Amino acid sequence: MSESNLNDPVASGAGLLASIVESSDDAIISSSLDGTVTSWNPAAEMLYGFKAKDIVGKSISLIIPAAKKQEIAFILDRIGRGERVARFETDRVRSNGSTIPVSVTIAPILDPSGTVVGAASVTHDISGRRLADERLRAAALYARSLLEASLDPLVTISTKGKITDVNEATVQVTGVAREALVGTDFSDYFTEPAGARAGYQQVFAEGSVTDYPLTIRSRDGHLTHVLYNASVYRNPHGEVLGVFAAARDVTAQHEAEEQIRTLNRDLEQRVKQRTAELEASNRELDAFSYSVSHDLRAPLRAMAGFGTLLREKEGSLLSAESLDYIRRIEANTAKMTTLIDELLRFSRLGRAAMEITVVDPTAVAAAALEDFQQEAHDAGVEVVISSLPSCRADAALLQQVFANLISNGIKFSRGRPGARVRVAAHRENGDTVYDVSDNGVGFDMKYADKLFGIFQRLHSQSDYEGTGVGLALVQRVVHRHGGRVWAEAEVGKGATFHFTLKGD
Repeated sequence: MSESNLNDPVASGAGLLASIVESSDDAIISSSLDGTVTSWNPAAEMLYGFKAKDIVGKSISLIIPAAKKQEIAFILDRIGRGERVARFETDRVRSNGSTIPVSVTIAPILDPSGTVVGAASVTHDISGRRLADERLRAAALYARSLLEASLDPLVTISTKGKITDVNEATVQVTGVAREALVGTDFSDYFTEPAGARAGYQQVFAEGSVTDYPLTIRSRDGHLTHVLYNASVYRNPHGEVLGVFAAARDVTAQHEAEEQIRTLNRDLEQRVKQRTAELEASNRELDAFSYSVSHDLRAPLRAMAGFGTLLREKEGSLLSAESLDYIRRIEANTAKMTTLIDELLRFSRLGRAAMEITVVDPTAVAAAALEDFQQEAHDAGVEVVISSLPSCRADAALLQQVFANLISNGIKFSRGRPGARVRVAAHRENGDTVYDVSDNGVGFDMKYADKLFGIFQRLHSQSDYEGTGVGLALVQRVVHRHGGRVWAEAEVGKGATFHFTLKGD
């Protein structure tokens, strides 16, 4: 610039303006009112691909897409009236035929008299912004698709507890339109708002909550039981923007659990009622057994007595056959007396009070064996009692259990080579299990359910004597101790009887 231009304000201003136009990153173009290009800066060359020498003097329509041609008349009409068009977003065409999104600001050019003689435009490439906007829209659509794809109610809540967005599942469960939900207090839609707010605060305190139980009440009053899972969400700077919550409908599960609780209550009541009825029946049966047993003793004693008198006084006059009849009467009377004694013992077990103490089962089993030592010796049966862990029980009743099981083992093992009865114990599922086993005749397990029934027998009376009461007595004692009793056996290979005790 010459020294004369420096002293000329107009020239100086024009030079400054030309410098700004040339160095601008935005495309700056001027045109006449008929749309003829009169100037074209370097940024315009970069943006559109046209050199200034190739487009100056030509119509501005070269950079206007065919679909946008009507814009020329609209813009030039505004400019002709002296109006300014600011930040007009549209598309333009490059020299290679591709389109580019732009933001254009156009102002009228005035001559010294104030007459509009042309238009000047500043064009900014908004490709990056539009791409970012499209990505944001795509992300928003993707997020919305995810929200709506969920069958569970999903909701976002601001840091002030206001709903900012919901999916269709939330609309369905609340019965309230999305537009009406947004902006309202999220806790208003639960049967226990205070509980909902407490869970919301827990999310902020801990970052998330898992399976938080709540109940949604819809507009029509319908209740939906849900488990909420929620976490905070943040902006790129890590600042918490709100809470994202998802609800899993567990109404069916809740109703099923309630039905189970109701059924359990009914069952417990029925069990109590049935137990009371059974206890009453057992008391009546015990009383009946006791009474009958006592009433039967007198005629049995008379039968036995008269049989003995007849044999002693008239025995020399009776035939051998008649004497055999008398012996049979006496033998069967003795069996009946034994049976009555067993029944009395069985009935007393149901009424007698127990004295629970810490006992040594090894000593108790040894005491029970004393009554059968001779029998075991005569039968050639070895009885081995291992060391048994202590327990809480009624010692006298426990001795009856061992006595019945040991005598059973002796009875069903006698006469067999290497006959042996063993008393031992082992641990199973946290319980002490006592075992009385033998290597005798055993039994078929398909009849095991009959073992502990009174008068039930799995072997012939002629082969093995007994009343059929012993194992029933064992079961009653074990059950009174809160335990259980069962057996395992195989025909010809012996049997093992197991029982537990819960004396506490």
